[in-house]
Amino acid sequence: MINDVEKTKRLLRGLTSMRKILSRLSGAAALTALMSSPVSSQDVKARLVTSPELGVEQTVPTGGELYSYSRLYTIEGARIDADTKAGDWLVEQRVPAGTLLVPVSTSKPFKGCVPSEGTFEANGPCFIDDDGDGTLDRHSRDEVVIFRKLKPPVPYTKTDISLMREDSFRYVLLYSGATGDTLRFSYREFKDNLARPAFTEELTIPREELPQMIALKGRVFEISAVGGMGLSYRLIK
Repeated sequence: MINDVEKTKRLLRGLTSMRKILSRLSGAAALTALMSSPVSSQDVKARLVTSPELGVEQTVPTGGELYSYSRLYTIEGARIDADTKAGDWLVEQRVPAGTLLVPVSTSKPFKGCVPSEGTFEANGPCFIDDDGDGTLDRHSRDEVVIFRKLKPPVPYTKTDISLMREDSFRYVLLYSGATGDTLRFSYREFKDNLARPAFTEELTIPREELPQMIALKGRVFEISAVGGMGLSYRLIK
């Protein structure tokens, strides 16, 4: 009959073995996460987008954008160039041409996943180009599940993917119309998700003989015509 001391020793040995197993599993999980890590902050670049180009003649209707400035975030990803299907063993989902893929760390020439909406976070399905020939050769439900052969392979193109994040910023100058002696404009700032303007300011400029130079929010425009079709102008600086 096993006494209480022996029972305690066996219990302690069992706990020690369990700790070792859990430690190994934890290490394996950490290695897997490292090998297929999502986009790092160093891969993401801030990008400034302005419109229109300097010196190009434009005509904007009433309510249209005279000028816009945006700060976006960009990574180098890929675009699938043909319809395909991908997923797990039992259920595959349609992945249409034009679907964007964010890069995932890999030893292969390219590995990418469909991102969660509005993020650079890899979600799935995911694809791998095994030989760098510009076609995706394998697919999976996500970046961890075993990848299976894609039949037929599907072409893709490397491309920049832009995203508006929490600290993104955008402002626009709108042409609001004209009266006999004034030109009216609207200035709007957008922050966070850019869905609603965070700040709006109405602006008026006295009309002068055309062509007329005006300055709005640090930008200089040359107005060449005002009429029923809108306002014709060039961005000077």
